[in-house]
Amino acid sequence: MSEIGSLWEQIAPAGPACPPLDGDRKADLVVIGGGFLGLSTALHAAKAGLDTVLLEAQEAGFGASGRNTGFVVPSLKSALGPAEVTRLMGKEHAERLLRLVAGSGRTVFDLIEQHGMDVPRAQNGWLQPGHSAAADKMLKGRLPALLEAGVDADYLDRDQMQTLSGIPGLHGGLRVKSGGQINPLAYARGLARAAQAAGATIHAGSAATALTEDGAGWRVTTPGGTVEARQVLLATNAMTGNLSRPMRNGIVPVTIFQVATQVLPDEVRARILPAMAPVADTRRHTFALRWSEDGRLITGGMVVPFGNRMERARRGFLSRIRQFCPDLPPLRAAASWTGTIAATIDALPRMVRFGPGLYGAIGCNGRGVALTSALGAEIAVLMTGRTTEADFALPVTDPRPLPLPQLNGLAPHLWLPWSSLLDRIEAGRSATTHQDKKEL
Repeated sequence: MSEIGSLWEQIAPAGPACPPLDGDRKADLVVIGGGFLGLSTALHAAKAGLDTVLLEAQEAGFGASGRNTGFVVPSLKSALGPAEVTRLMGKEHAERLLRLVAGSGRTVFDLIEQHGMDVPRAQNGWLQPGHSAAADKMLKGRLPALLEAGVDADYLDRDQMQTLSGIPGLHGGLRVKSGGQINPLAYARGLARAAQAAGATIHAGSAATALTEDGAGWRVTTPGGTVEARQVLLATNAMTGNLSRPMRNGIVPVTIFQVATQVLPDEVRARILPAMAPVADTRRHTFALRWSEDGRLITGGMVVPFGNRMERARRGFLSRIRQFCPDLPPLRAAASWTGTIAATIDALPRMVRFGPGLYGAIGCNGRGVALTSALGAEIAVLMTGRTTEADFALPVTDPRPLPLPQLNGLAPHLWLPWSSLLDRIEAGRSATTHQDKKEL
């Protein structure tokens, strides 16, 4: 899945031993998938007293969880403010989801502290500048509703945003103070260790190959044995494969490329993002930037499906950094890698019921670090029976396949060129307007 290799694989502490399943056993809950969602669910379910088994085809954090940029973002996608979420979900569920999201940044950092995880991190806020004057105005207008929903945020004008980020050309926007950044693979491995300490059993190298209803529960088959349980959670997101066609057909898989530079001089670190607060703007094809713990700039995004996509990502994303951050030394890609996330058409997460006791949670749409950590805790409460589907943070629905699901993977490639063009047009208009005002 990568050519030079993930930076996180090079610098994250080793994970715990998770031997493959060998034989047959029973459990209260089987979690399939060892990303943030599955690991958080397993941890909280085990702490609540459920005999929990997690099955992972590779190793904890192998998929998008261990390959993302590591932003801790207590927010939904840019297009989804409180008003939009309420319109799409209804007032009751919107309020529940917004409260969950508002606290999700604290959830991540609290879990790291409570369980003594060896996870490099910085909880110095997350910056969301507008990419245009219109986006700046939209974000400022959204702040009161975010504060009412419990988000710890404030508005920064253009000068404040540029001072805090060290990146000229940004517009004003929001600072979400409970956000920040982590080493995502270290966090996934820390969650795995914490789940084991709480009593969960994790089997790596144990791909679920079949899922069959068995009396009052389910049997999950792997190459090394089976697990029977009353309840099963599919936490496979974009890596569901053939295990559950209804789940696979409900998402749009989006491949994201990440690039890390060489270690940069201290004077650059003091000038660009000096507070170690990561930045992600409101472009449709988001510009995002952060520092790694060893002094590299990391960015990423999507790449059109032509030629050598990894090489295109390296050239394009390094050029993008230079565009936003002038006066940098020559940059090279010291690490580059990919991961595939699960997106939904409306950019909202889903909780899907596939049968009695069989659930799947999907579609965190690039907000996975914080949202899945918090959602896993809520799912564990549902699995224990201490809450009901009616009271769950998300509507619990039947599967909703997308039209022509066999073409789902094409959608991002059709979306990217058009969206990038609109981003350039909007940003260009704002730059011209700003220059005219300066000259006046």
